Amino acid sequence: MRGVAVTVFVMSLLASPAALACTTCRPAVQAGIFDEHFWGRLALTVLPFLVILLVVAVLYRVRPRTLPGEEPLG
Repeated sequence: MRGVAVTVFVMSLLASPAALACTTCRPAVQAGIFDEHFWGRLALTVLPFLVILLVVAVLYRVRPRTLPGEEPLG
């Protein structure tokens, strides 16, 4: 597992200069990403994860509990 983490770290270091290479396009790309619609798009991107987290939390909280001496269901 440690080898995978080291490999991912090294690959990310090697890939980052390529992402920052175009000095002509960078301001236009940043302006396109961080425009007036940024927060709405970010909220729509995060919303499915929040819904899944809410469903999992509700299912965890309402699952049937067993009393001492009872056998678990399922």
